[in-house]
Amino acid sequence: MQTTSTRVGNTPDLLSGILNIEVRNMDKITEQDRQFCQNQQDMLYKTLDQIDHWYAIFKEEAEQYQEERKFHYEENGKVSMRDFYSFNNGKDDYSHNEFKPFDVLNDLVDKNHNANSNFSNRIISYFNRTYNVSVPEQRIDEKTLRMGFRPVYETYVDAVIEHLGGKSFRETAVEELLARFAKNVHPSYWCKTKIELKKDKIIFPEVVRFDDFYLQYNKCQISYNYGVNLENLCAGIAYGADDALCGSSDMIIHFDRNDVSVNDWYDLTTTNAEQIKFYKNGRIDVKFKDSVAAESCFKRLRLDEITSKEN
Repeated sequence: MQTTSTRVGNTPDLLSGILNIEVRNMDKITEQDRQFCQNQQDMLYKTLDQIDHWYAIFKEEAEQYQEERKFHYEENGKVSMRDFYSFNNGKDDYSHNEFKPFDVLNDLVDKNHNANSNFSNRIISYFNRTYNVSVPEQRIDEKTLRMGFRPVYETYVDAVIEHLGGKSFRETAVEELLARFAKNVHPSYWCKTKIELKKDKIIFPEVVRFDDFYLQYNKCQISYNYGVNLENLCAGIAYGADDALCGSSDMIIHFDRNDVSVNDWYDLTTTNAEQIKFYKNGRIDVKFKDSVAAESCFKRLRLDEITSKEN
């Protein structure tokens, strides 16, 4: 006897169609991530409950002045009125010295906005810090944020996952690192020298500049605007040499950006990149444990692609 199949030709059955759903964003983060976010949300709600408690009390107090002041509430809960600080109205008494709740109400609205903004920033910063990505800050409009609103951390997790664009955290972190490296470390088109691989060294021309004021006193202090170049160079070296995504100038042993030696090699904490040297003209050399490690870093940072470009 022939049985009836749940599939007809190449058409999947209904159950397969139902099960073939997009993975929820919450399933794309770890349990540790979820615990951090939930803890932040619990703490936020505790603070917002306290803010709402006092707002309700002072709002009730404010209502007694409604007839006299003809004020109204803005969308965010702030009190709006003409002549906000004038309460005497020609009365020959001392009522102008009485406590009025309007300033407190508006301050509580500001605190409500600040708490919500802090929550958003902490969630986004956590993922940026943990996974070395650069998810943009999520701005909260203080004019439209209502009192009593309770955000959920899933909203910001969605923003994080959307930023990844279908890639993994690591893929995104590497892509962003290489973009920062290309922007801040690659020499300008009018520079006569390109980044060069020379045996066990990579030579980077014009990465930083030293402050002219201190140079006249023979002191090499990295100019403020060029600190980011050094940070991105170090991040690139850590990735290119050791496949690490946490590189920074902290990996330069005994380094002081306000007093840089241009005579000595600095040791590095990385394994395959061993030393770094600075020059007065902004050039930086990085020495690796051998020529193989240097070439591997050179290629991983895609430096072989830019050396072929013409000025």
